[in-house]
Amino acid sequence: MQAVNLLPAYARPGSRFGAIGKDLAPTRVLTIGGMCAAVAALLVAGLYLHERSVVTDRKSELADTRARVAAVEAIAAPIRAAQAEAAARVSAIESVDSTRVAWEKVMSDLARILPSSAYLQTMQIASDNAAAATPGTFAVTGVASSQNSVALVLDRLALLPWLNNITLGSLTRGSQTSTSGGSDTFTINAGFTSSGGAQ
Repeated sequence: MQAVNLLPAYARPGSRFGAIGKDLAPTRVLTIGGMCAAVAALLVAGLYLHERSVVTDRKSELADTRARVAAVEAIAAPIRAAQAEAAARVSAIESVDSTRVAWEKVMSDLARILPSSAYLQTMQIASDNAAAATPGTFAVTGVASSQNSVALVLDRLALLPWLNNITLGSLTRGSQTSTSGGSDTFTINAGFTSSGGAQ
């Protein structure tokens, strides 16, 4: 029977790989292994120190950036407060302006359209407030020479763009012996829109 060598080809006697490491002493192997471990430890320590230095630098940069942001915020805070105050003032001015009655325009329009047979005794105007959705009101009392003159006053007031829903509140016939000389006293109510041309 023929013997069979079960060793791999590189480990068989006479192979060029079979003699590798056979001439090394155990102390030399330990020395080389220790040196390799020391080099690896030094590399790991060096990488750790490098990364730690990078992290420290980044933390320092972050702290500096936060300090700068805090300084900018401290400077910007009064500016923002001033802007908010200015915006509040502008809003208040716009609110007042939106409800302002241009009396010169109102009086000029009324003088232009009223017939000569009638005149006004009192006038009350409450301007509309768009922000509060509050409609304006217009109320007058006056004297006319006749009922036809009162009707003419109603027709003329309907021409004004800043009045709407014009209604006759009351009409009192004057007597011939009254101080008004037989004239009729009337009251007229209407809705008032400041944006309709009174401003």
